[in-house]
Amino acid sequence: MLRQTLVLWPYLVTAVVVLVLFVYLGISLWVANGVTRVERLPLDPPATAIAATHEDVAFRSRDGLLLRGWWFGVAGADRAVVMVHGRARNRVNSSFHPADIARMLLRHRYSVLLFDLRAHGESEGTRYTLGIEEPRDILAAIDLAATKANLARTRVALIGESLGGGSALMTVQADPSIGPVITDSAFADGNAVVSESATMYTNLPAIFTPGIVLTARVFLGLDVSKATPARVVAARPERPFLFIHCVNDDTVLVHHGLDLRAASTNPGTELWLVPDCNHVQAYITHPMEWEQRVIAFLDRELGPERPASSSATILATP
Repeated sequence: MLRQTLVLWPYLVTAVVVLVLFVYLGISLWVANGVTRVERLPLDPPATAIAATHEDVAFRSRDGLLLRGWWFGVAGADRAVVMVHGRARNRVNSSFHPADIARMLLRHRYSVLLFDLRAHGESEGTRYTLGIEEPRDILAAIDLAATKANLARTRVALIGESLGGGSALMTVQADPSIGPVITDSAFADGNAVVSESATMYTNLPAIFTPGIVLTARVFLGLDVSKATPARVVAARPERPFLFIHCVNDDTVLVHHGLDLRAASTNPGTELWLVPDCNHVQAYITHPMEWEQRVIAFLDRELGPERPASSSATILATP
């Protein structure tokens, strides 16, 4: 009896290990599939909270997904901004306060495009990809804004929050010729931000994070190691960036802002570390300084505005 037990023991151990691994990977895949899909929030506040008139726009991402947004054109303006929202938010519903920021940009005579990334708001798509596929959406948004405002694409700036910030930086890799890029609470590295924040979204112990990352890559085609905004910044020394990051950010830790700044060797790159605020809260806690820094950077990079022939008017269609 003892001899039989000793003979069977390695097989029993192997069976238990296989079962535990199977359960571990099964849970990891189930969570990976769920965490990359987000609840779609309502578009609140409405477009009329930003300006009296606007145009509802629909356009195709570079890989064919139908994206939707709002276009606010300023008559005679020769500059535009595309705003890129964060994870599980949409074009206007975010603690980043995109409606307030859009109104501010319009006052400074920047035409503005707000749109929903894939799998968010009213746009098509089933899951977000941590800045891997989102550049295809952003490039299409830049194309639309440039066409609407009759501008060169280099005169269309990006302002991205959180996921949108990392995605905006990854867009520079896809097309280095795009206009100025400003990020608020952007991540520097996909692996790092997932390892640091995964438990917040999965409600699982950190031991499951490697399994979630692995199953997402193998079964969902989502390889977070490809999301490397800091490497993109380092590869473009000719480009200045403006990075904004709250010191007390507990979602995308402040070292991401520091890492992004360290990656840039351009003397025009700026990092504003904002005290006493959490994730994407720089604007709402320091609105005047946020406005001053952002507008100064945009004006410096895009040059002085052409003299307007008449007073500014918000147009639905330029």
